[in-house]
Amino acid sequence: MPEKNPVAANLASAATDGLWLDPSVPANSYYIGGVQVHFPFKPYPSQLAMMNHMIRALNGSQNTMIESPTGSGKSLALLCASLAWRQSFMAKRRQLLANVNQIISRFCRDNHQLLVAKFAGDIDADDAELEHASAPDKPSKPRDPELAEPARPKDNDDDDDDFMPTAKSKVPEETKNKPNHDPAYLQQMALIRRAETVDYIIDLARTRMPDGVSLDDLSVLSGFKDQGEEASHAPRIYFGTRTHKQVSQLIDELRRKTPYRLRTAVLGSRAQTCIHGRAKKAAASGESVDDMCRTLREDDNCGPFRAYRKIIGHKKLARRGELEIWDLEDLVSLGRKNMACPYFASRDMAGTAELVFCPYNYILDPAVRKAAGINLDHNVVILDEAHNIENAARDAGSFEVTDSQLSVLAFECAKLIGDQHVHDGELLTIGGGVILLEEHRVLRTFAETLSNWLQRDSNTYEYRDFETETSVWPKPDCPVSLVLQRLALTPEVVARIKSAFSKIDEQNSSARSQASQNKSMGLPAEEQQQLSAGALRIVESLLRVLDHVANGSKYASDFRMAIIRSPNPELRDQAAAKKRKRYSVGPQQIPPFVNTLAFWCMNPGVVFNEIAQQSRSIVLTSGTLSPLDSYASELQVDFASTLEANHVIDPARFLALSIECGPSGSPLEAKYRTTDQLSFQDDMGEAIASIAARCPDGMLVFAPSYALLNKLLARWEVTGHLAEINVHKEVFIEPQGGGSKDQFDKLLAAYRDHLQRSSDTLQPLQRGALMFAVYRGKVSEGIDFSDYYCRTVVNIGIPYPAFKDVKVVLKREYNDAYSNPSVHERVLLNGSKWYDIQAFRAINQALGRCLRHKNDWGAIIMLEARFTHPRNIDRLSKWVRSHMRVFHGFNAARQQLESFYNERIQDDAALGTLIDDAVITLEE
Repeated sequence: MPEKNPVAANLASAATDGLWLDPSVPANSYYIGGVQVHFPFKPYPSQLAMMNHMIRALNGSQNTMIESPTGSGKSLALLCASLAWRQSFMAKRRQLLANVNQIISRFCRDNHQLLVAKFAGDIDADDAELEHASAPDKPSKPRDPELAEPARPKDNDDDDDDFMPTAKSKVPEETKNKPNHDPAYLQQMALIRRAETVDYIIDLARTRMPDGVSLDDLSVLSGFKDQGEEASHAPRIYFGTRTHKQVSQLIDELRRKTPYRLRTAVLGSRAQTCIHGRAKKAAASGESVDDMCRTLREDDNCGPFRAYRKIIGHKKLARRGELEIWDLEDLVSLGRKNMACPYFASRDMAGTAELVFCPYNYILDPAVRKAAGINLDHNVVILDEAHNIENAARDAGSFEVTDSQLSVLAFECAKLIGDQHVHDGELLTIGGGVILLEEHRVLRTFAETLSNWLQRDSNTYEYRDFETETSVWPKPDCPVSLVLQRLALTPEVVARIKSAFSKIDEQNSSARSQASQNKSMGLPAEEQQQLSAGALRIVESLLRVLDHVANGSKYASDFRMAIIRSPNPELRDQAAAKKRKRYSVGPQQIPPFVNTLAFWCMNPGVVFNEIAQQSRSIVLTSGTLSPLDSYASELQVDFASTLEANHVIDPARFLALSIECGPSGSPLEAKYRTTDQLSFQDDMGEAIASIAARCPDGMLVFAPSYALLNKLLARWEVTGHLAEINVHKEVFIEPQGGGSKDQFDKLLAAYRDHLQRSSDTLQPLQRGALMFAVYRGKVSEGIDFSDYYCRTVVNIGIPYPAFKDVKVVLKREYNDAYSNPSVHERVLLNGSKWYDIQAFRAINQALGRCLRHKNDWGAIIMLEARFTHPRNIDRLSKWVRSHMRVFHGFNAARQQLESFYNERIQDDAALGTLIDDAVITLEE
């Protein structure tokens, strides 16, 4: 049984490090995996399973995967379990440190000569230890627990230096006058150098147990030593999810529904947080906000930057303050009111936070991780909405750069070199400051070499897709190392480029530091001319991938090098052409082609394995991780456990159907060869029109591609099926690529507005709404269509990635090469299995758009003949596949569907009557 509302009773004991429990938030207490978890209501079985699974993994410093359907309370369970574990871990850590400090104090009291030998330095340590080893053993007496020195309660939150009261010891008079022999000084040294002292005591015990130390004490010290740095480390939790909107949802859950309060931070970009007018104008016109930010700070024209500490010390963000748990919008609002920079304030606060939220690309991308100051050592990483984590990790390990970007880099270097002149024997820029002439020449040559190679007319391309041509290495007769050698990018040359970049980067940092110091002292700031942040990022990223592809690197075979030639979009986009003309540093003529140099990472483990090695535990979670087969092999990480949780919704409240044939008997199989057949298109149209006529309120229809969706809509406009659908549903169509953010938001708002009704009625509208969308589009990812916003999800076809896409071809070939266990130690799923998984993961993501909470209801319909086969059904998420009903004919399925809709509508009507009666009773 849970302990009822224990928050107030545990308030004092829970106020450890920065974490405390808010007694105003109702919560019950549950012991899960040996940890006390405060939860706002009785957890669903799936939530209990998730929390138990996660806590056990964190206790064992293990990695785990958790799939829990959308609407099952996953986010709340993750937050409560992780924070409860941290609270428990910190309590155990404090107790361990207190015990170790007590043992060290007793050792110091009873072994003064050994202590002098270790820390004073004027007595031969070997002689002292020899004397200790030859002394007769004293019988070890069990210590009376009541006589042990109790751990001193602390009044502050800093528990890293748990010094115990100095014990009095009997010390020879002749040593008392030597400052470095003073017992208090020596004990303080022993406690400060705690790990070293523990090693010393354990080493002494190998010959003879030191005075004041028991076998139990030795066991405690050994346990402390085994834990290494983790024994004295307060683990930070990095909670990453896919978008900033989802970060906001997590923060809202934390502060509204849980009693946990602690130091939190949210990481965001300058574009999201900058409040300076000039930087915002730069963003609107397509300029780099990062570069504008740096320029404003270097010119001492950024008042918000100078005042950013106002936010850090603001009373609203303090412990028990109104915004102790804050979101980026809160920080930006506070920044505007105080004219203080939210970006630098958030970065600063993330360094001391116990829980840091961010989009997970901040964790995956090594360059972004470094720039954001994220330190994963011995910390916990939780990645929510992780169904795309394999692709995201591959993208984070890859890099692409265009010839125009390389030209800009070369131009910037040339300008800095050209602006130099000699003054008193030093090379100076016009604006002042020493310019590293030779180093900038090295970077200019590097950029020009690559740019000129990309623009050669003699380049040949073996892959052609419409107007885009691609050439890929390694080739049978030409490895990547040979290409680099022909470009004069030998290991020696790359080392020179690294050295030049390092010196330039170091000089820039030093110049910024000096400028900041001058400002603080009231001295005039010298203008500094430097490479832009974008140019430096290009060099840094190129050097990173060149390290990976270099001959002899363990990751050399995990990359493909490519050059791509494609039509310049500026030829068709007048706005882009105008922007180029305004901000271009090179020739004004628009080139006909864009030439791109790409280094594509085939192995997500290149990025992910580094994260796993640094962190204490990784938790991957999503509502749609299935199929789980590929994660461990693709990410090169051992997952000690996996969990596929059940849905919290009563199975009677949802219906899952797979239908083989349409109303006229045509097989509904959306393969490449069948989608052009009119019989397929017409039967698919009639099936969707029939479902739309019966489905109440909102309905989503997903197609594998825009090409197929547009083909079907064009045919249905001719046959009248689209008009028939329009009779029952207002039709909305997701724009290709999702459109701009504003465009998509307006479309979604219009869809929701059409379905909106007064909150006191549960009856369906006479005319609902239908949204046509594609798998992997914006509608299928992370949008909440709860209740009447979506009562049915219809799935057309299986969304396999484009078969002839160059990256897909290369990835399949790569997996095939590593799928033989007799040849390779690291075995991957073969290319075909990997290809299948990408499709079914996209389907599972789309299925999760409806059924968003326990009392929701809806239908999932697979209009695809291939889902009548058990092999394909088994690849769906657990909560769907266990309830899938297979129909070979459409009419029987339609009757089943109609019966389900009627039952649910009647239940809602009955519930509505109960609500009306309750309202009348209250009014009376």
